[in-house]
Amino acid sequence: MKLTKSVIAFAVIALLASCVGKRSINYLHDSSLSNTSKLFPNRKFEYRIQVNDVFSIRVLGLDEANSRLFNVEATNSSLSLNDAALYVNGFSVDKAGNVQLPTVGKVKMLGLTVGEAQELVQRKINDYFANATVILKLVSFRVSVLGQVQNPGTYFVYNNQITLLEALSQAGGPSEMGDKRHITLMRQSDQGTQALYLDLGNTDVLSSEYYYLLPNDVIYVPALRARPQRMNLDLLGILFAAISAAALVITVVQNQK
Repeated sequence: MKLTKSVIAFAVIALLASCVGKRSINYLHDSSLSNTSKLFPNRKFEYRIQVNDVFSIRVLGLDEANSRLFNVEATNSSLSLNDAALYVNGFSVDKAGNVQLPTVGKVKMLGLTVGEAQELVQRKINDYFANATVILKLVSFRVSVLGQVQNPGTYFVYNNQITLLEALSQAGGPSEMGDKRHITLMRQSDQGTQALYLDLGNTDVLSSEYYYLLPNDVIYVPALRARPQRMNLDLLGILFAAISAAALVITVVQNQK
């Protein structure tokens, strides 16, 4: 009988050790949200143009000949403007931080925001063409989501803004084995790669400067060290059935002695 009790105690301890609480499974836990709303101020970091960024630059109001030089869709009306086409036909930032534009020549864009770059190109275009309007878009804005998510991969962003939760949503969200409290964000810079943990179990992440993602950010969702409780329900039933059977056998054997 002592052996039976020891087996049961060991099984219970093992199950408790293999389970995690709801706070490790749910998003954005904050008890203060139960009865009232709460404001989380944005700390959005404005992206600065880097080497190898690719832009779509359209110049409206030009004559037909000059329009073909700037506007991708004007070169071939049947061209499908997918991600690859925009990249191949776009304007890239070279190692010196310049973009080579037809007629205008080199324009220094390194370190500018997208809005500042558009204003600069507009001023350059105004020197050569009258009544022309510049529309500049970053087409190399992509983020990668890896690890314990439903659909890992690279996703393109078309509005120059995406949050951590939106990126995870595009990837189908973390799987049941995904650890939402230790998500790793990797961000490229001129000095190297910055890496940090983000805790989606805490609402503080909404006010973090890393909540809004930047081009080429990589999100990695690691696996939980323990399994969620509801995943252990079947195991719990099987284990206790085995324990009951073992206890019955031990009892019968002891009674026969």
